Amino acid sequence: MIDFTTAIDWTIRTLEVFVVIFLLVTFSKHRQALFFGGKNSLKSINDHTLHSCFIAALTVMVFHFISSNLAQHIITIEMSKLALRQFFYFSMFCCSMAFVITLFFLHAIRGCTFSITARFCLYLALAQALLQMTQFVMRGLFDNSILSPAYSAGVVLLNIASLIVVSIYPIKKINSLIIKERI
Repeated sequence: MIDFTTAIDWTIRTLEVFVVIFLLVTFSKHRQALFFGGKNSLKSINDHTLHSCFIAALTVMVFHFISSNLAQHIITIEMSKLALRQFFYFSMFCCSMAFVITLFFLHAIRGCTFSITARFCLYLALAQALLQMTQFVMRGLFDNSILSPAYSAGVVLLNIASLIVVSIYPIKKINSLIIKERI
């Protein structure tokens, strides 16, 4: 099961990188504005949506890499089993909440509105934080493993859902470009 989860994790990470690269390549004329633009570069609703989706995709990718690598390092720490569980699940909870805060503040700094993509990313991150806090209580405080299978499946499903959410905007743009070329 761990090998399967690791394979899915690396597949999701790779696809998240492709989504961010695709957004940068497809919208190459906006590349500078995507990274360094402010309110002045947001002239239309489409600009707001593009910037919000890019911020969401980039933040999902970065935090997935951070939390996955952090998790790998935490499990190698020498401490008692119960303390390690508490530290692990609380750290993962903190990563999810840091993602929410970062996504919110990047939108505030950029001055763009939240796209549907960004909203769903926030909802999924909050669901993941709730799942991690539940697991912290069950395994870290009560030493009860009854929810562990649901936790493992839930984390994988939430990561897949995040990937799907950040992929929808680029896929819609590809479809609209293909339809325009056919006409």
